[in-house]
Amino acid sequence: MLGVKKIENPFLLKDYVSPEYFCNREIETENIIKYAQNGLNTSLISIRRLGKTGLLHHVLHQFKSKKIGIGIYVDMYGTTNLRDFTNQIATGIINAFPEKDPFWKKAFQVIKKLRPIMSINELSGLPELSLDYSRDKQFENTLMDLFNFLEAQEQPILVLIDEFQQIASYPEKNMEAILRTKIQTLKNVHFVFSGSSPHLLTEMFYSYKRPFYQSTQALFLKKIEREAYQKFIIYHFEKNKKTITEDALDFIFEFTKTHTFYTQFLCHRIYLFGGKKITLNIAHKQAMEILKLNEEIYFQYRNMLTPSQWKLLKAIAKEDKVEQITSAAFLKKYDLGAASTVKRSLNALLKTEMIYVEQENDRKNYVVYNCFFSRWLQYK
Repeated sequence: MLGVKKIENPFLLKDYVSPEYFCNREIETENIIKYAQNGLNTSLISIRRLGKTGLLHHVLHQFKSKKIGIGIYVDMYGTTNLRDFTNQIATGIINAFPEKDPFWKKAFQVIKKLRPIMSINELSGLPELSLDYSRDKQFENTLMDLFNFLEAQEQPILVLIDEFQQIASYPEKNMEAILRTKIQTLKNVHFVFSGSSPHLLTEMFYSYKRPFYQSTQALFLKKIEREAYQKFIIYHFEKNKKTITEDALDFIFEFTKTHTFYTQFLCHRIYLFGGKKITLNIAHKQAMEILKLNEEIYFQYRNMLTPSQWKLLKAIAKEDKVEQITSAAFLKKYDLGAASTVKRSLNALLKTEMIYVEQENDRKNYVVYNCFFSRWLQYK
């Protein structure tokens, strides 16, 4: 939170600090909170590195600071089964408030009955809980105990589950049904199911064959509007007695495609090395430095792919985005060979998330996932 530590560089690359260092997302924040207040769960879906996790922490901050209720953040990225899921829910509950808070004391009284093993996460410094049972049914019952504890609180509860798509890979094939059955009985606890695999999450929440079908209000996260992002960047440069020219800003947004992580990363480096007055030349120089620093990684990508996959990847980068991937004009321009070969390469690149499908109105475009990598490919 603000005041805990001094921020040397206002363009944060990880962790949420306070609203001052968070750009825009006012409508998304307001909608998620309104949905919860009106009894709706939310499915927050976006591609990677668009600021999804930052938004969740911003919602959490607003939920607590405005005293709307109790907010709990849970990251499921590293989980592999029902046991991990239950442990993460317990850990999220116990980390929601400081030890002296009444909620923490009540939560600990419930969780300690489950005989947890407590350890400290080396990266975050926060407690982690591990519950150990021999049968999955015991974890199902424990998960319900945790949800019932939250349901019994006087204040509304908002549970934000990040990287929710992980449950689709659990060995417990009925995991979605287990959760849907337990969650639909809760009245005081609402959820945000967030993830960075649009295809998988859309299937999970909007296929009539799946347990979570139409159980949430969808929120598809888009890029931050340039005008809002520009004001944010100018504000932080000027606040720290630095200036940035209009053509430098134009270059930043063009180079990063206004994609949150890459815009933040380039601004972070420009702020760090650019001096007091940021010109187009300085912005361009720092962008090239980023590509140079990552070049060894990009060469490793090439070693991971077949020649056909690499050729297709480079062609997509050169075009910036491609709609008709098997059109005769595109195949001929980049000498990609037969359409069948391109389709196989395309499926492999999609599976490894080297590229993704960008929805633009009624059009679907193929785009290289890593913006900096895409720029590097364009120069090769």
